[in-house]
Amino acid sequence: MNKRRPTLKLKSLRQMQAIRSGVARLGAQACAVADRIAELAEPGMREFKSSALLEDFLAANGFRVSRPWKNLPTAFKAVARIGGKTSRATGPTIALLAEYDALPDCGQRPGRWGHGCGHNLLGAGAALAGVVAAQVLRRTGLAAQIVVFGCPAEEMLSGKVYMAAGRAFAGLGAVLAWHPAGETRVNAAGGAAMDSILLRFRGRTAHAASAHGGRSALDAAMLTDVAINYLREHVESNVRIHGIITEGGKAPNVVPDAAESWYYVRGKDRKQVDELRGRVLRCARGAATATETSARMIVKDCVTERIRNKTLAEMLDALLRRWGAPRFSPADARAAAKVLPKKKYCTKIVAIKDDASTASSDEDNVSWFAPLNCVNVACVPVGVTGHHRNWAGMCRISGAHRGLRRAAEVLAAAAVELVLNRPLLRKALAEFRRNRKGRKYSLPISPAVMRRLGSTRTPQAGRDTGEEA
Repeated sequence: MNKRRPTLKLKSLRQMQAIRSGVARLGAQACAVADRIAELAEPGMREFKSSALLEDFLAANGFRVSRPWKNLPTAFKAVARIGGKTSRATGPTIALLAEYDALPDCGQRPGRWGHGCGHNLLGAGAALAGVVAAQVLRRTGLAAQIVVFGCPAEEMLSGKVYMAAGRAFAGLGAVLAWHPAGETRVNAAGGAAMDSILLRFRGRTAHAASAHGGRSALDAAMLTDVAINYLREHVESNVRIHGIITEGGKAPNVVPDAAESWYYVRGKDRKQVDELRGRVLRCARGAATATETSARMIVKDCVTERIRNKTLAEMLDALLRRWGAPRFSPADARAAAKVLPKKKYCTKIVAIKDDASTASSDEDNVSWFAPLNCVNVACVPVGVTGHHRNWAGMCRISGAHRGLRRAAEVLAAAAVELVLNRPLLRKALAEFRRNRKGRKYSLPISPAVMRRLGSTRTPQAGRDTGEEA
């Protein structure tokens, strides 16, 4: 990554102080929203109260909120249109992404849902950044639009995939995102491409005492998993294939006539994942043949690799270094120690992350429609396990609130910068078009999945899905 910092126009103390003052004025309210979302801990696609809290916060601060957004009941789009010299002036549209879904078994007691990835902070921080950016821009006289997208079910890797299918992100100037983390840095590379697939097996039931008359769908599911285990030796080292059996019968003395497995297949890009999906399907076909059953693959969700944007990454890195990492107090450290002892907060800014993660996020799908980049901001101590109740506990204390406020300041500053610094925005857009050129956004999501969501626009072009073995 080029270490040269872009020239920033956001230099006046008045503007910087306005952002700082705006976050200070509304920060306690945003943190209270984050804490309430943490208490609710709602699953993906069922975040009704959590999304409403963010919608109400944005509406109370001058945003026009569309809720629900199209066919997704817990998605929303909040827009603040800012001035200009004529009523027709719109200026650039800068979007921020908010998330608010929880994870299973991450609550403070086993079996309870909880925010083991910090999305309670993420949603409130993005909303706070959007409000402050709009307030500051109204004083400039420039035309612009600030949009906050409420994106459900990130942990299911679904919300932004379906929103993209409905063209939510078309026509944007840039998209800004953040994520609570154990360190503060720009995440320029994104994550792995991925398919979420169901394998459904059908056989013939029989009493176990006369099992010769049955054909076990569970046998087919288990044999498929064995075949996939052997497949792992013959894939590239970056590949991840992991899954569970979600259905396998009701009683030991009944041959199961139905079984279902759920797999995540991850690779470096769509080309690699498309190839892997075909190989997994052949494992299922072989198992179905061996057990005299049938198998069907349903592609639930698809995540892409990120279209990278160095221009935005450098801008965000420069802003992070201007604002600095969160400054955690001794009281923050004591509060964290009550959740998990012997863990310390990161108080420096780490170099830009330029290598892709083996994890996945539907955030990367958005990068195919507009320039996008993401900052990680320290909200939990270093070494706390993500997707765990310890992380969820850390996301409800003073250190997490401090990280939320710093993230809001940086994202608000970035949105303001992109409106003020039109050459920088044009450069980011030119880089986006250059990196996107010749690459097709084509996802093999099964049409039946899209129909259930009420969408007639499927994000694929002539791809065979829902394949029968």
